[in-house]
Amino acid sequence: MQSLVNVPSQTSRALLLAEFLTVFFVLPFLFFLIIQGTPPYPFIVASGIFACFYLLRDKEFPRSGFADLFSLKDQGRRIFITFFHLALVALIVTALISPEYLFDYPRNKTNTWLFIMIFYPLLAVYPQELFYRAFLFRRYRPLFPSDRSMIFASALTFGFAHIIYGNIPAVLLTLVGGFLFAITYQRSQSILLVSLEHALYGCLLYTVGMGQFIDTHCFNLLH
Repeated sequence: MQSLVNVPSQTSRALLLAEFLTVFFVLPFLFFLIIQGTPPYPFIVASGIFACFYLLRDKEFPRSGFADLFSLKDQGRRIFITFFHLALVALIVTALISPEYLFDYPRNKTNTWLFIMIFYPLLAVYPQELFYRAFLFRRYRPLFPSDRSMIFASALTFGFAHIIYGNIPAVLLTLVGGFLFAITYQRSQSILLVSLEHALYGCLLYTVGMGQFIDTHCFNLLH
């Protein structure tokens, strides 16, 4: 694949913008219209594999970014303090608004919950971070030259992708998460570190009782 990143002409920018809008807005919207309710994991894994190959073919992309955790020393405190506060908010909101869902998965769907805790980071989180952070930041930087605009683009596309779940909370929750993850990736350039952060929040939602917003019931057989 010939990268357009190194050819910042008006024509290439227009083509890159068209590609960006198609990949991150048109395709998720078509998914929502045509196959809403279908488990998205095969598509997530496929997009992650595509992003991985793209990044591996880019000789200037640092290979350390795939598994670097050295930036945890600099970013870890911010990540965990933010997570602690937002976890507390999620717990309180669930208890007040939907107490019947509080700890629903660990209490009533224990096998499903355990499966998600183990395999969700592998099947969903890391591939999404490859695609929505590393790939997006690398390929579409000419469209979003400033760090702030790049973070906004990453968060917006990540949140919009979750329209496939057919509910507003899924989009809003992942929009907030998208901002957090984009900031972490921008500062650390570590796919593994931002994946760990993403996994914390995803597992939190399934644990405290917000998992129903991002659930396609594809794990019901485990219950």
